[in-house]
Amino acid sequence: MIHYSCDMCKRPISIDAENRYVVKIEVAQAIEDSQAVDDNTTDDIDHLEEIQDLLQQIDEHDGLLLDDGVARSLKCDLCEECCKRFLKNPLGLKPSKQLNFSNN
Repeated sequence: MIHYSCDMCKRPISIDAENRYVVKIEVAQAIEDSQAVDDNTTDDIDHLEEIQDLLQQIDEHDGLLLDDGVARSLKCDLCEECCKRFLKNPLGLKPSKQLNFSNN
């Protein structure tokens, strides 16, 4: 039997008695339009050769390239309460101090 626990509060999640929520986050380097390859020039590129070169570099560096500028995906399980808190503040930012002004 598969057991789930909330990745925020570490409490076990009973899938029979409560809802389990999955948060998927993908982080990748943004490529601006000026950096993108023009569609007309892609005909001259040998994509298989580029893939082979990249795989060879990864083998030579024992996977160190995976930590530098490559997309990452994260998956987290949340209980219902933690999901509500996550949706209110997904980036975990500290709330800024609100100033209350009088109606003068």
